[in-house]
Amino acid sequence: MIKLFLADDRPVVLEGWKRILAECPDICVVGDVTSRAELVAKVRAAAADVLLLDLSVADPGTFELLRQLKQERPGMRVLLLSVDGQDPRAPEMLGTGAAGYLPREHSPGELIAAIRKVAGGAEYVSLTLARKFVFQQRAVRERPGYETLSHREYQVLCMFSSGRAFSEIAAELGLSRKTVSTYRSRILYKLRLTTNADIIRYAVEHRLRP
Repeated sequence: MIKLFLADDRPVVLEGWKRILAECPDICVVGDVTSRAELVAKVRAAAADVLLLDLSVADPGTFELLRQLKQERPGMRVLLLSVDGQDPRAPEMLGTGAAGYLPREHSPGELIAAIRKVAGGAEYVSLTLARKFVFQQRAVRERPGYETLSHREYQVLCMFSSGRAFSEIAAELGLSRKTVSTYRSRILYKLRLTTNADIIRYAVEHRLRP
């Protein structure tokens, strides 16, 4: 029996997963959370085999969370879900502690197959995502870093470089602070930077403007 733990900030999605998985005799949902704050403690108590983790709960600080989970539950497998399936950090996440990666727009059959595969000790990435990873890595090698940013990421980069705070950026773009933080994490990863000071320096050196 596969003991599965669910983590997603959308309660209605959690209920949908539970209904789908209730039809699988080899999978038992042993718990769920909608926020990161209670995730680690509840996963530890549930002794789950597989954690189905939506990046909405993991971000920001996904890598730190993966490392913590690996330390707390070294035998547990983590299957990540992404809103668009194109997070450039995906390959590194798979190397940090995740055992699989799926876009949110998956079929019930693919989700169940992925859970079973990672529970059996293998890794799972859909064929479509695997192809995207290859093209993304090729693009990163061939283009200047800032050209690999999405339009929104570029906006956030320029706003950070002008010294604006999270709250100011969020208000101007109509986003939550958490979403702005996620964009910042993606910018740091794509440009191989570490701090806000690095972002400012990078923007100045490349003469980047909104």
